[in-house]
Formats: sequence, structure tokens, C-alpha cells
Amino acid sequence: MLSKKVLSLILAVGVIGGVSAVQLNHHVIAKSKQDIKVTAYKPSAKVNENGYQIDKYENIESTAWLNENEVLTLTRKSQFKNPDSTRIIRYCSIYNLNTKSSKDFKNVNIDEFLGVSSDKKYVLYAEARNIPKVESQEWKDALASGDLLHKNVKLLNLSTGQITDVNTEKLNSDAQFIWISKNKILANYFNHWAIIDTTGKVYADGSYNAGEQDSAWISGVDDIKDLGSSVEGKFYYTQDKNGKEGVKVCSMDVKTKEIKDIYANKYSLHADKKGKTIIMDNYNNNGKPVNGGAVNGMVYVNRTFGAFVMNESGKVLQDVKLPKGRISSGSPNSDYILSPDGSKAAYVESNNEISRQVGSDNKDLDISIKVIDIKTGDIKEIVKAASLKDKNQGNNYITIKIKDKDGKIKEKKIARVPCISNICWDSTSTALSFTYGSSSDPFNKDNINTYIVTFDK
Repeated sequence: MLSKKVLSLILAVGVIGGVSAVQLNHHVIAKSKQDIKVTAYKPSAKVNENGYQIDKYENIESTAWLNENEVLTLTRKSQFKNPDSTRIIRYCSIYNLNTKSSKDFKNVNIDEFLGVSSDKKYVLYAEARNIPKVESQEWKDALASGDLLHKNVKLLNLSTGQITDVNTEKLNSDAQFIWISKNKILANYFNHWAIIDTTGKVYADGSYNAGEQDSAWISGVDDIKDLGSSVEGKFYYTQDKNGKEGVKVCSMDVKTKEIKDIYANKYSLHADKKGKTIIMDNYNNNGKPVNGGAVNGMVYVNRTFGAFVMNESGKVLQDVKLPKGRISSGSPNSDYILSPDGSKAAYVESNNEISRQVGSDNKDLDISIKVIDIKTGDIKEIVKAASLKDKNQGNNYITIKIKDKDGKIKEKKIARVPCISNICWDSTSTALSFTYGSSSDPFNKDNINTYIVTFDK
């Protein structure tokens, strides 16, 4: 990376149009060829005293760490058009943070990035699927055959550039595929699972012993041991019951198939597990939903958010209360992204989006990246998205339909929430990367930058 000098003060990025609400004391210049101004500010009482540094890398979208000096990036390549939908196709590159040079793999067609192997030699991804016009005869035939709900999983060798197919089960369109070692993958099909190698050979498989419409999301796989010809250990997951609120955290022994219930909560959706730490999202509705209606998906004006931090046995060690709301960014199945050693958890803070959903002006859309100290429960703000916005970047808007006070449907143009994506910790738990913008965003094609946050060791 560039300089890894650690500041003894809490630092926040100051870009044109940056943070103005804090009390400025003085400023220093980070050792960065990007000329990022780093500004010290007066912290709140809850902010930790150890420092961090932020470096900016322009026009790249980092999606995974390969080593201390290299990251894997995604770049928009083309569009895959179906009759009723359009998918953004990307290629990947190995980007050197020091030299700012890249090795491109432009022959890959990435619709869904699925991760990098533990030895950083392989990339797993899925290609875009052909979706015929909805309800057409072709669509019905594809649904009946299973082709409609099947994605083609591919393997890219980062040394040779060779692309091979990975044989997976049919009807895998929503399945999770998670690396557990240098050549083995946990395939989660939501009501059952399998551990396969890069050819699709099955080494272990099992059921979640749940109802047909129940589903499971993987929370952690770092306790699985790859023994070559066999696997042992356990993985963690959250299990929901169809039609009921909440989930429970469970563990699955991949050898004995023993399932242990660890913790259950009515007001949770997902969890993340790293090392000996589990962090589980939590919310409280605090009243009745706006406009009444069904329980699921309703808007609660006074909803508050937090997180339970627990050990592997389900003992709650911290009940963290968030100052504002949070949104799922950087991970499809967890609001909180734990560092590999389980000592820190990153998340994206957002004002409650209630105002946008019930049709007000929603003027304060700013979001922030924050980090929770797992041991103390303290929360540290890293950077506000507003300070990352390029000065020439315009606002993005979407049009929504709302009811006015007379019950009439009207269209309203509102600003889109800034996009923070691809939050990833490095293997040492001392740095994280994130992207401002996304190459898969159909509305914002430009102004995609990656930021590296380096923490005190």
C-alpha cells in the first residue's frame, strides 16, 4: 500500500465539500500521491483514541483483498439485455496499490462476483442468465426445465487466465457459494448444503432439517477444516421460519450433521461470525407501523437499531445501540462485516429511511461508515459519504409514486442515497477497503473510487 503511517489522532477525510459540521483544530497532509487532505477533528466522548489513515484510489472498484499491496477490482464491460431486464457485466483485474498498475482479465463476463479462494489464486463468479419475457411460453418452458432458475458458475485462474465451469446443482439462482479453503466451496441451497471442490465433486452434504419454505443464510465458515480428501468442523448460519419474524443462529457439524441452536431473536435477520465472535443485527419497532397493514415489510416510524455481540456459545457480551439506522452495504447477508479476528465490525449508518418511504422531502440522505469495537461496544465514525462526493458530481434521483393527503397517487422525484459498497477487511484485520459507487449501478456509471482505511495495529 501507500504510506501506513498511523496518526495518533482520530482522522477524517476532508475533500472539497467535505466535513464542515465538526470543530476543526488543525490539519496534516497524508502521504498519498492522491493529495488527500486529512483533517483532525474534536471527537465525541464515545470515540476511541487510536487513529487511522484513509487513502483514495480513483476510478477503481475494489471488491477483495489479494495481499497487502494488491486488490481485485471490477470494471464495467457491457450490458446483458433480457426482454424485461438488463444486467451489468464486469471484468476483473489485479490492481497494485503501490504502482497503480493492473493485470486485466477482460475475457470474463461477471454478473455476480462470488469471492476469491483462500490462497488468492482463483475467482468464483456467475455469468448472466438468459431470462425470456416474463409469462411468455419460452419463459414457462425455461421455468419447467429449471434453466430459468440456474446460473452458470465459473472459475477464473488468476495465474493463467483459464476459465472453467463449476458443476453445481440445478435451481441455484439464489444459492450462496462461499470459499472455505484454496479449492473447496460451501454451496448453500437454503434448505440443504454441500461442500464441493472446484470441479463440483461433493465432499460432504446435508439438510437443515427445516420446512420446505424455510431458508438458511451462511454466517461463518472459518471453523471448517479442509483435510484434502475429507472435511470436518462446523459452519454457522441463520435459520428463518416461513411466515414468522426473526431468525436463530445455529451451527452445523459437516461430519456428524449435528445442528446446535445458539441464539434466537424475533427482531433479527442475519449474523456474521469470525474467529470466536458472532454479531447479530437487532431492531426494535417501538410502536405501530405506518398506515397499518401486514407485519412483514411495514414501516415503523420509531424503529431503532442495534447489534448483539456474542461468543460461539450464544452468550451476549454486548448489546450495542446505534445512534441512527443502518443499511446493508458491502455484504448481501449481514448488516455488519466482522474483521477476520473478530475484534471490529464495520457497518454503514443511515438516517432512518422512514421519511422517504412515507413521502416526505427526505433532505438528509447522508450515510457514514462506522466501526464497532467488539470488546467495548464503542462506535467510531470513519467517514461521511458527503465528503467523498466529487465536486462535479450531480445528484442522482429516482421517481416514486406516493399518496397525497387526499389519497391521490402522485409521482415524486427524490434524491438517491449515496452508494457505499464492497466493504472488505484485509487478512490482518488492520485495514478495510470500501467503494464509493458501484459498477453494477445502472444509474451512476462514473465517480467510482476505492478508499483504504488503515488502523492502528
